[in-house]
Amino acid sequence: MPELAELRLTADYVNQISENNTYVSVKKNPVHKGKDLNIPYEKFYIRAESRGKELMLTIMDKNSDNYLKLLMTMGMSGRFLISPTGHEHKHSHLRFYMDNGHTLSFVDVRRFGKWKWADDWSPNRGPDPTTEYEKFKDNILSNMDKAALKHPIHRFLMNQKYCNGLGNYLRAEILYRLPDLDPWISAKDAFTQEPKLFELCRDIPIKAYILGGGQLKDWKNPFSANDNDFKNFMRCYGNPKMSKIRDKGGRMFWYDPKWNKIHFWDHYSGLPNPDAYETIK
Repeated sequence: MPELAELRLTADYVNQISENNTYVSVKKNPVHKGKDLNIPYEKFYIRAESRGKELMLTIMDKNSDNYLKLLMTMGMSGRFLISPTGHEHKHSHLRFYMDNGHTLSFVDVRRFGKWKWADDWSPNRGPDPTTEYEKFKDNILSNMDKAALKHPIHRFLMNQKYCNGLGNYLRAEILYRLPDLDPWISAKDAFTQEPKLFELCRDIPIKAYILGGGQLKDWKNPFSANDNDFKNFMRCYGNPKMSKIRDKGGRMFWYDPKWNKIHFWDHYSGLPNPDAYETIK
């Protein structure tokens, strides 16, 4: 968290704030471990776009055609926030100062967000399932014999090399909407048995984006959207009627409890299988 939908909303917010506004400098909070930024332009514009779980800020010199690209990840809680200069959020770790007395800040309570100068998106991340759907689909189909596709589908959906932008709440909602698909079968078998899985990897993040994103834990929609519709959209993740386990990657996976007797209970003794994952609930 934040995931694909939240990154796209973040890009929308940065673009809305930056439209017709000019920036004059940037400053990093010394407490953050990220590198200082040196922008060699006296005045500049900012344009944002997202791809999966990454955000790219294009910083354009107001007085020439020169530009720089800043590639960012949001960590567990990163977001942007506008404020009058001098009244920035206490967890503002990158501050872009405008010439109108306002500051656009990267707010990151847990300080897991990262940034670096880059020419392009990270090469170890796959296509965006929503904006590059055919490439996303082909990237999986052309690698069906790779080791990653042997992992259970609930783990594979967290693999950013193939499922860029999908995360904990999105995988839960995607798999729950395929009630006959066993979350513990291999990713290869899952995509083969249920081709609709490809479409849900695209459609569920788009729906989450339309509904304003997941205002979960520390992330808040920068447009201050009402989150009731999003809560109604969430059928599995965070639902007390569902089961949850900590997967081998250390992340909590929410799922339909009907799968417990298949995977976590000894069919002969009726007792929990000691060789299975620890069942949290």
